[in-house]
Amino acid sequence: MTGLSIVGSSRNNGEREKNDFYPTPSYAVQNLIDREQFIGNIYEPACGDGAISKVFINNGFDVYSTDLIDMGFGIGNVNFLNYNGKNYDNIITNPPFKYGLEFVEKAKKHANKKVAMFLKTVFLESSSRYEMFQDKNFPLKTMYQFCKRVPIYKSGIKMKNSGLVAYAWFVWEKEYDEKPTINWIY
Repeated sequence: MTGLSIVGSSRNNGEREKNDFYPTPSYAVQNLIDREQFIGNIYEPACGDGAISKVFINNGFDVYSTDLIDMGFGIGNVNFLNYNGKNYDNIITNPPFKYGLEFVEKAKKHANKKVAMFLKTVFLESSSRYEMFQDKNFPLKTMYQFCKRVPIYKSGIKMKNSGLVAYAWFVWEKEYDEKPTINWIY
């Protein structure tokens, strides 16, 4: 077993998917909706094929969807990290992990109420993210940790060795004034 297999890579030869397209399973999105109240519209800035957006739309939300790559859903060729458009009530996405911090920081500038990101649990670790987690104006409200591993597949194509990485929903809420909580999704 290679090191990549041990950490749960669904990559061939250690290569990540070219456009970092790893769609979020619909049940993982529904689990967030079942636990967290979102009021108002939603911006999904890394929509891919619409995996997250479609679940919110099916639950009656008004969703604006974009992605850097045009994958046939939402508006393509939009780089969220360069976004200077209007604010939305909520920004919810599964960002490219290597740009997770940048997505959170950008989302906090363009969300009126909440930011929710589907991220690896290890997002908690890192001195480079420490300051962001200390933010008092738009602080971390809760983390919804999945008890069972969520299988994430490169390009949405089922492969072996997926489901070995722990994921959670991280939710930031503007002007939240209590300590963050951890809740589990079973």
